[in-house]
Amino acid sequence: MTATLRWNRLTISVTGDADFKSAIDKSVPDLFKQPFPQLEIDIGQCKNLGDDSFKLIGLKLVDNAGSRKVLVRVPDALRRHFEGSGLADLLDVHVVERMDAHTRIRGEEGEAESGDLQPVADDAEPEEKDETHPPSGDVNVTKIQTRASNGALLDDEDGKRFDVGDELVIGREAPANAVYQIPTISKKHFRIYPQGPAYFIEDLRSTNGTYLNGDPLTQPQPLGEGDEIVVAITLKHPEGARRFKFTTKL
Repeated sequence: MTATLRWNRLTISVTGDADFKSAIDKSVPDLFKQPFPQLEIDIGQCKNLGDDSFKLIGLKLVDNAGSRKVLVRVPDALRRHFEGSGLADLLDVHVVERMDAHTRIRGEEGEAESGDLQPVADDAEPEEKDETHPPSGDVNVTKIQTRASNGALLDDEDGKRFDVGDELVIGREAPANAVYQIPTISKKHFRIYPQGPAYFIEDLRSTNGTYLNGDPLTQPQPLGEGDEIVVAITLKHPEGARRFKFTTKL
């Protein structure tokens, strides 16, 4: 039995109603602790589930969801149970098939429902930042330390290294320093820059977000060795469109 929670998605892979009940009881409360307005439950890998399982998941969702949108991914073999459960009358749930990068949420022909995040439109230019002082507020000050002169970003997929220098901007097109032509990445998505004794990362008002060690980046934060940075978490990219590590090692 497996139940994996990553970002805003809970993925359950079990066989039979008993294991499903156990996974739901243990994992759904943790899912609803996550700070995302939209949450997902993927049961596309589950087998041999009956009506009782769908009644159970319905009660758990009603008890926990509140005003948040919930998407439930089901395989064709189980969709009839879900559609007969009455969940659509109780809360805002969208039933979707198990999806790959080219599959859309089930809706009207040619249309995507509200849960299907679209490619980024032209982005508003970020405001000029006052870089004379470190950011204030909820900043992880424990990471502010004497910085090396060789801060860099490593692409997890191909190992490519981008040195920060005076500033490193990741985006979809020039003048970004590192360009990724992925539709869900903004023109200027995030930047890393040296300031005082530290390196900082800042989301540049991107459409689909930047995440630092699993948390949405809402204001500039200092970076430490090995920090994980993920961009553009969407339905098409549930684990992010790109993943990086920060380093000061040569």
